[in-house]
Amino acid sequence: MKILMFTSEFPPALGGVGSHVYELGRALTAAGHEVCVVAPVHDYPEHEQMDGMEVYRPRLARGLPFYDWHLRHWVKKHLSFKPDIVHVHGLRPLWAAARMGLPVVFTNHTSGFLQRLSKSKSKLRRTLARINLSDYLLAPSDELVEAARTVGYQKPCQFISNGVDDQKFHPEGPSMREQWQIPEGRVVVLMARRLVEKNGVMYFAEAAKFLKDQPLQLVIAGQGDERDKVEKILAQHGMLEHTTFLGGVANHEMPQVYRAADISVLPSLMEATSITALETMACGVPLVTTNVGGLPFLVDHGNTGLLVEPREPEQLAAAIVDLAGDPERRAAMGRAARQR
Repeated sequence: MKILMFTSEFPPALGGVGSHVYELGRALTAAGHEVCVVAPVHDYPEHEQMDGMEVYRPRLARGLPFYDWHLRHWVKKHLSFKPDIVHVHGLRPLWAAARMGLPVVFTNHTSGFLQRLSKSKSKLRRTLARINLSDYLLAPSDELVEAARTVGYQKPCQFISNGVDDQKFHPEGPSMREQWQIPEGRVVVLMARRLVEKNGVMYFAEAAKFLKDQPLQLVIAGQGDERDKVEKILAQHGMLEHTTFLGGVANHEMPQVYRAADISVLPSLMEATSITALETMACGVPLVTTNVGGLPFLVDHGNTGLLVEPREPEQLAAAIVDLAGDPERRAAMGRAARQR
């Protein structure tokens, strides 16, 4: 087939959706299909070939409805690729995709969609009108499938977990531990998250109040508008000097980051099938995660990691302390996580 993908994220820009689209496109290309990706991500080359895929990054208007019109116009004028099917990642490109007269698959990636369920009836109707432009809806968690059904979507709808390349993400190989100059005997606790509200990063910072007497080094990989708040809370609890901020990290560098960790923490308030969780597990690192969204599908409590309730920093800290003091249990969980 000739497959056209519209996405809001794509490498080298950071993000789980972009990583998913890249790996999916790479696998489809390896299976003999032709894949073209249109990703309106600025600051990168407008056209390039990447692992057999044609990648276009048009400069489009950001606001609706101008985005829809501009994307349709760009496709008609500039895209010589003639697809058999369109796969859309994110709500925004659905209007343009639906007007191409082709079958449209929509992957509803983000747990932010769940927030729409609390909106007014008129906004829910607009959401339904938008997702109804697709012929088949995929989602990386049962919760997101149910959300689509709740809004009123009646076409085929299916949960398919995100995946991970376990040859790229694995326990053996170099790590960043020496580069970070971690003192001997300290347990490295990693949080690889965008520093935004829905990822619960403030609760991880609040958990530091219960961790300050532990031999821990906190490592935070990610950037976002809550970084200043996180730093302030860590300073209040005396843990800022034991925290390393990495900022945004390119996906190809993340295996070395995961391998340097003893424990990985996802304090999410909402989540689909977390790609960060999958990458962590493939690298043989035990997880401490919240019991939300698709995370319980991945984490077998007590076997591959520990589940805690969201918005409970003391519970989160207790799970971290539990694993930090038991290296044999961490190793066993890491092996089980890799197998899972």
